[in-house]
Amino acid sequence: MDFSSANLLLQKVLGYIPNISKGLEYLKYLEFWPIFLIGIGISLILTPLIGYFATKKDITYKPHTKRKEKDFDNPEKAMHEGVTPALGGLAISIPIFLAILVFFKLDAFTIPILIALGILILGSFLDDVFNLPASLQFLYQILAAGIIAFSIIDLTSISFLDIALESRTLSFSVLGLAQSFVFPGDLILFGWIIVCINAVKWTAGSPGIIEANSLAIFSLIFVIAVRESALFSSTLSILAAGTLLVFLLFAFPPQKIMSGSAGKSVYGFLICLLAIIADLKISTTIMLLLLPLIDFIYVIVKRIFINKPKSIVELMKINDTNHLHHQLLKLNISRKNVVLIEMSASLLLGSFAILTTGALRYFALILGIAIGIAFIVFINIKATKKKKDEDEPKSPESKYSY
Repeated sequence: MDFSSANLLLQKVLGYIPNISKGLEYLKYLEFWPIFLIGIGISLILTPLIGYFATKKDITYKPHTKRKEKDFDNPEKAMHEGVTPALGGLAISIPIFLAILVFFKLDAFTIPILIALGILILGSFLDDVFNLPASLQFLYQILAAGIIAFSIIDLTSISFLDIALESRTLSFSVLGLAQSFVFPGDLILFGWIIVCINAVKWTAGSPGIIEANSLAIFSLIFVIAVRESALFSSTLSILAAGTLLVFLLFAFPPQKIMSGSAGKSVYGFLICLLAIIADLKISTTIMLLLLPLIDFIYVIVKRIFINKPKSIVELMKINDTNHLHHQLLKLNISRKNVVLIEMSASLLLGSFAILTTGALRYFALILGIAIGIAFIVFINIKATKKKKDEDEPKSPESKYSY
């Protein structure tokens, strides 16, 4: 199935660079630099405007408080400092929504994506404003995932397990748009989208983590999508990377704005969707999201054994501090270093998805970047510990100690 139905405007934008890439494979990535710059420019404008609007309307995160007379923050989870505007994720989701409208023709492929993305944007916006209950948050996730599952985007196999997933296919049309539901493949796709949304969403417990992880993963998706000639995923992933690169500057601790639900509920959805569209393999998404998925599964299993929830909604409502970033912070690692640790781990694990495409040089490059970031974090932690030890007052008896 051809998912790269771009219109003439996108072709003109991407054709801005002369076709000098013949015989030089790596230069084909540079053809997307106008889209990357567009993302940077839009985020530079939108992020401060959204922050100003959220602050003025008091759509903010306040540690150790309630909002709309509802429990908002577990005091132990209040990792951010001071009053921080929410809604920041709109600086990423709105440009992507508009890019689909502008760059691609409206058809049976793009319209369901726009509807599902629109539901998540609207629902998460309302969550940031009104602090919606977990049941309503779960409802708009189900709606978005269901729309994609019944679209022409079908999961027909799990290649790394060599399992076919199309024992039955239901084909129909809605308002002239072709729809299909492959069983059991699209049922798995439905659940997989919800898992990915929440696995990524749950990394947002400390400022900057979800943005840094998402930036790394969208960049990896871009490399895979270009190699697979998946224009839709290539365009949107590099646009997302551009917007997130700027947004991370504002969200990096000490944060000036947060993605909020407006970003947390969208990033995982887009990562899951673009990765599957890029090469039609669910294994790619697993490798790209390996760190948040392992963290997600660990927390879920622990909640089930300890809290014994009676329903999925009750399970989602549990407010604990068992995530990886909570454990790192308990080790007295600074919030900045926690962001860098998780980002380097995402790059490290996600780089194996690049390796499966045969891109050995890009795998080596990404692996080197991940190791470099990890090394910087290690030096920072050691230097901080040494300075702390030097600053601590020593007792008169300490000079006799060994």
